[in-house]
Amino acid sequence: MHLLESGRPSFPRRTFLTVTTSSRPDTTHASWYSRWQRIEFTSAQLFIGAILIAAGLSAISLVFNHSIDYDPEGWIVYARELFGPQALNTSGFPAWKPLPVFLIGPFTLLTRGEADVYYWLFITRAASVLTVFAVASLANRFGGRWAALLAGFMVVVSPWWGVDGAIGRDSSVSALFVLCAFLAHYKGWYRWVVVALVAAALMRPEATPLLLVYGVWMWRTHRLAWWWAPVGIAVIVLSWEIPSMLHAGLNPAQISKNTGGQNSPTHAKFPAGTVVLNAGRQAQPIPAILLVIAGIAAVYGLVVHRNDRFARLWGRSREELSILFIGIAWVLIVAAETQDGYAGNPRYLIPAVALFFVAGSVVAVRLAGSSRWALAMSLLVCAIATAAYSTHSLHSGVRLIQQRDAQISTIRHELAVVKCGPGTHVETNHENNAFLAQMTGEPLQDTINWNLPTVLFNGGSYYWFDYCSP
Repeated sequence: MHLLESGRPSFPRRTFLTVTTSSRPDTTHASWYSRWQRIEFTSAQLFIGAILIAAGLSAISLVFNHSIDYDPEGWIVYARELFGPQALNTSGFPAWKPLPVFLIGPFTLLTRGEADVYYWLFITRAASVLTVFAVASLANRFGGRWAALLAGFMVVVSPWWGVDGAIGRDSSVSALFVLCAFLAHYKGWYRWVVVALVAAALMRPEATPLLLVYGVWMWRTHRLAWWWAPVGIAVIVLSWEIPSMLHAGLNPAQISKNTGGQNSPTHAKFPAGTVVLNAGRQAQPIPAILLVIAGIAAVYGLVVHRNDRFARLWGRSREELSILFIGIAWVLIVAAETQDGYAGNPRYLIPAVALFFVAGSVVAVRLAGSSRWALAMSLLVCAIATAAYSTHSLHSGVRLIQQRDAQISTIRHELAVVKCGPGTHVETNHENNAFLAQMTGEPLQDTINWNLPTVLFNGGSYYWFDYCSP
């Protein structure tokens, strides 16, 4: 269908997910470009292939490294407490996240050891790989396979993709569900869109307003019953409020407000502005510039109602406009939260940044026009410039992974050496007490006891972890 709801004419798209029944044309003497253009896959083949590749790469990565971050270790502890004999207590850090707890919890009934860490890391690393496929699939829908390749490359060399997935952070998982919501909508799977947005909101609450708007739209257009959005929002609210409902501690809003790390945007002079700048930093300069061009072209086409080449760079359809506007809305929601006192960490912006990569890659391809050489140069310049700018952030990510690995190894070593007995108190640095709680099976709060005297361990430094409780 090439007549869009907006009333403006559409333009034919290059096919990527194509089901064919006839034999392919002879490409024996065709150029590599022509052969590449004629490669066709079914949707099922791509879906199954993506799942297998993501699962395989995730499993292989665990053989070489299984470092994990502070927050995921805390979610593992919460999952054990919610699904196990211990009482759930969320009075401290990290903040409660429903989705990780619900995914990890049933697994902890089988094992309560290091397997829990491997299980969650397998999920996040597989989700990171699937995020690349999802971004590429969206970019392909609007700009063809060259846009898909560029979008996937932008994700891989981004400051957050490798490190966040590697150490179990939530950014890739939340981004994946938001991208899947778009893909499901384009397939006409409207109920699955609601499910995907609910899952995203159980990780990042910024998805809740999007679910409300989508539910109202689907109801007004008679594609979903009125109760889908309210039920989804009820699930979101109840899941986030479980600790409070169980009288088990503080809810995430109480924990997270007016806190945040030393470098969190909430401590900046203008927190909301810092969040907007961070969105550009997470996207990196070249994709950010392409995004600005996409935004100008979209506004130009809407306001001036022109259909020239510039207006066609982005905003040809409501689908394209929705990707741009939802990404911007996500950033503004995070900015408003941060201005109100919440942390506003850069990883909260990743679902929006993933959408920005889609728009940026398509604009890069459309700027080249129909010339193959212009297309090659456009892709090459974007790829080289983006990769070159990513060098520092990739090194920083590797250092963070190594740091987490060293911290976990040190705690394991100290636990093996410490001999606890009656009246023995040994403590260590409290900044990563979630590591200790996960290893020993203690509640997070029991790993820190500020009433105990600070003692020396191994004749060296001062420590604040509570290795040996009274």
